[in-house]
Amino acid sequence: MAIITISRGTMSGGMALAECLANHLGYPLLSREVLVKAAEKLGVSEDTLRGKVERSAGFWERMTSDRRIYLIALQSALVDAAVGGDLVYHGHAGHLLLADLPNVLRVRVIAPLAMRIREAMKRKGFDYEGTKEYIRIMDMERVRWTKFVYGLDWSDPKNYDLVINLGTISITNACSVIAATAKLPAYAATEDVKKKLRDFALACRVKVALAANAHLRTISFDVTADSGKVQIFAETASVGVLIARPRSKAKDIEMIAKTVEGVSNVRVDMRLYPQYGE
Repeated sequence: MAIITISRGTMSGGMALAECLANHLGYPLLSREVLVKAAEKLGVSEDTLRGKVERSAGFWERMTSDRRIYLIALQSALVDAAVGGDLVYHGHAGHLLLADLPNVLRVRVIAPLAMRIREAMKRKGFDYEGTKEYIRIMDMERVRWTKFVYGLDWSDPKNYDLVINLGTISITNACSVIAATAKLPAYAATEDVKKKLRDFALACRVKVALAANAHLRTISFDVTADSGKVQIFAETASVGVLIARPRSKAKDIEMIAKTVEGVSNVRVDMRLYPQYGE
């Protein structure tokens, strides 16, 4: 029993492999559905959210606040889906969004460029050169996005547990290898693991509620949960009204957190740091 994330380049066969795994293991299969749920959490359209989380680093540099909100919502939707402990996810940055969770098997799928070009030509209808350029741009965007948001190299094998080359192993055999690995004790969804998943899911829901509040956009949050008891570490620059009203702001944070289903107790640690030049 495991949460399996599939990371792949454009037209690398990752979707077919994810479908094979879900059928083989009897696990739920998710991709686009997570974007839909995340959009619902924020009250925006799926297309809006997709644009926010898949734009290039240049866009994100101009939209840092939005980036934080949409990524938190995406993470929360994915963690909510993973609470049961069994899942195959082949959507955006799953191995990074679930980086802090136990029993996650992170799989990277690669394939020869020629194989990817053939598949893309069939599905997209481009000519050879157009297809090659399409794949190059898509891969470059994923590398830039991951580097900017997480400071990691998307293609670096050390960020994964397994790297599968679909140019040398069939999807059927790759599916068998990954399924066998997922059944190892290290990836078992024990009761302790399920509790950690539930706690993390609750912490993420609280973060979404806080990040989506327009009056708290200048505050960064770190949230932990333990069986309904929530600890919030809030940090902001000591400027303007926040210097005079830190306790009031902490109370606002506490009240918002208590509206989240599953929260029984809230503790807020409000930290002010001096703005540059003070």
